[in-house]
Amino acid sequence: MHELGIARDILDIAVAEAEKHGGCRITRVDLEVGVLRGVVPENLAFLFGHVAMGTIAEGARLAIEEQPARVACEACGPVEARGFTIACPACGSPAVKVEGGDALRILSIDIDDSLPAREA
Repeated sequence: MHELGIARDILDIAVAEAEKHGGCRITRVDLEVGVLRGVVPENLAFLFGHVAMGTIAEGARLAIEEQPARVACEACGPVEARGFTIACPACGSPAVKVEGGDALRILSIDIDDSLPAREA
């Protein structure tokens, strides 16, 4: 389950950025993940919540935007695919070049710089 390692890396980056900017709490992380990465978004979100426990990101929402694969077909031009393909999803031609769908990047991190209220 490679999502666990990815979740830990996202958490490490988010916490480092929050600390660099004086943040007390992370409330949301927006992520772009290409379908060719083989990441199951629900698993990644669950595992992020798990590894964030006890950190300033506890309770933060991980919002995942899936990036479709893009292929350049000699006959059709640019075409989107929902997964790895060796043929054009539109016409079936094998004359394609995969050009996208492998992204894995943090788009934004919402950081709260106010201290949490103390319980009485």
